[in-house]
Amino acid sequence: MFSTQLAQRAAENNPIRVGIIGAGKFGAGLVAQLSQMQGMVASAIADINLKHAIDAYTVSNIPPDAISHIRNVNEMNDAIRSDKRVVTEDGMHIIQSDLIDVVVEATGIPEVGARMAYHTLMHKKHLVMVNVETDVTIGPFLRRLADNAGVVYTLVDGDQPGVTMNIIEWAKTLGFEIVAAGRGTIFYDDDRAGIPDTVPQRFGFSQELIERRTINFKMFNSFRDGSKAQIEMTSLANMAGLPPDIRGMHEPSVNISDIAEVFSLKEEGGILSRHGVVELANSIDTDGRTTLDGPLRMGVFVVIRTDHPFTQEDLASYNLYPGGDGKNYLLYRPYHLVAVEAPISIAKAVLYGEPTGTPLPTPVADIITVAKRTLKAGEQLDGSGGYTVNGLIERAEVAWAENLLPLGLSDNTILKCDVSQGEAISYDMVELDEDSFVLKLRRLQDATV
Repeated sequence: MFSTQLAQRAAENNPIRVGIIGAGKFGAGLVAQLSQMQGMVASAIADINLKHAIDAYTVSNIPPDAISHIRNVNEMNDAIRSDKRVVTEDGMHIIQSDLIDVVVEATGIPEVGARMAYHTLMHKKHLVMVNVETDVTIGPFLRRLADNAGVVYTLVDGDQPGVTMNIIEWAKTLGFEIVAAGRGTIFYDDDRAGIPDTVPQRFGFSQELIERRTINFKMFNSFRDGSKAQIEMTSLANMAGLPPDIRGMHEPSVNISDIAEVFSLKEEGGILSRHGVVELANSIDTDGRTTLDGPLRMGVFVVIRTDHPFTQEDLASYNLYPGGDGKNYLLYRPYHLVAVEAPISIAKAVLYGEPTGTPLPTPVADIITVAKRTLKAGEQLDGSGGYTVNGLIERAEVAWAENLLPLGLSDNTILKCDVSQGEAISYDMVELDEDSFVLKLRRLQDATV
């Protein structure tokens, strides 16, 4: 009963105080949503570009004289006690404040996310992780830190992994088998090679919107070059224990009405070799250019299975799309609302000590690094959404056996050999950034799994 408890906290002038690290499109959207709620407040925002943090408040009608730019944690605590909204360039100020109840990490950068997440959990604060790029690199390690600290580490409701996890949890509670779970994509035939420079053209963004919503070209390019969907399904895989059927998943062109049929076993007319996998449903037809008639687009889905004839009859009579010789049925939601729904994860963590979804202690999948184009020895890789590499999901045991480089460690690494387009990059092929904090945590994770 979130609304009741939040109303009570508002009446007692004891709101959940939220600190947000990263004031991009998501962070600003979360501030906007919190400004419409009771019992929860965005008390502090950290961003290396202070203007982004200030704008996130002012666009939600916070007067400029109610915003305090602080330079240390003592100033932050004094400002919050005075009912000011706080902005800072340093996320550590938020983490170190005794008045912040929960931290939302929304930078999207593995290196920054690793450092902010580690210190948040070491300071025994709940952590809502929007930064799936960090989660797929060191999520199981962060989950263990949270367990040891007695706090919650959770992926965020509203983003596709969290939204899908809600449906999976519902289905598992009712005893259904999970055949496949995933999200829709809009993936054209030339998207894999996409670069940040083409983001305005591909998304149809105006310059006004780019500036107003602080659009990160590299992040948005990862939405279109396929990496983001692969990253998100790696996060879901490690929460739900659902590995991919094949490297990169099948990602067929499929309408909503056909999802349960297509994501069934091969012997039942589908494409899967096993049950219990993550998948993608592409909204673009097999010609690579035309949108399908009834696609999922940016929605999410779960294909469930029951062997009981009564339940099969009920699900069919309630117009669920069938597959798998009448034993599989589609659950789906045609939308995800990103920052709009994120406060649900905040409330669930603080009020109930429960995550929307958190990685299992041992990962079942990893996100590997693949050359976006032919690369030469000496080139510097630039991570997800950049000019040099894509990410593909792979089963964790395969990635480990083949010594494949996680995408989250690829930024600022130097190639030691030539690599062909589409070739998976291994640790042996690169010179790692030994000063990297996320690399240190990944090595700790690998040593304990």
